[in-house]
Amino acid sequence: MKVTIFTIITMLLITGCSTKTLFIKKPIKIVNKSKKITMKTKKFAFSDTGFYKSDDKLIQIQAYSTGVAVANLKFYKTSDSVCVGHKCTNRKYFNDNFLSKYYPNKLIVNILSAKPIMDAKNMIKTKDGFTQNIKTAKYNITYKVSPYSIYFKDRLNKIIIKLKDLK
Repeated sequence: MKVTIFTIITMLLITGCSTKTLFIKKPIKIVNKSKKITMKTKKFAFSDTGFYKSDDKLIQIQAYSTGVAVANLKFYKTSDSVCVGHKCTNRKYFNDNFLSKYYPNKLIVNILSAKPIMDAKNMIKTKDGFTQNIKTAKYNITYKVSPYSIYFKDRLNKIIIKLKDLK
């Protein structure tokens, strides 16, 4: 009788533990691509080949001109941090100083993630992506996303962000 109870308890413990899955993490999607990167803002402008790296927490843009790094930008998805070179700040400061103070704080991360901006305002789905045209007194934005490129232009604030896959 003691052996039977002991066996039943042992079986319950073993099978109970074997059906539980502890510490399951969803796979991290990591993207590393060579791209033609163009960024023109109030404080900097470059257009060259570079690397686009993205995972669940970070988007990093590294642009090179004749083999020399001309830009190293990090945009954190899970926090408010943005790093330009070795100087880190928050997205609001980045917008105010590099883009436009009228932009939502998450705009740059949405652009670099190829997601709709400004609550998908005026979004039109295309065959292989989408476009958005958003015009106010403070900005005049054209934003286009396809599987191989991202194009953002604000005519009023003179800002261009383009990323295109290299073939």
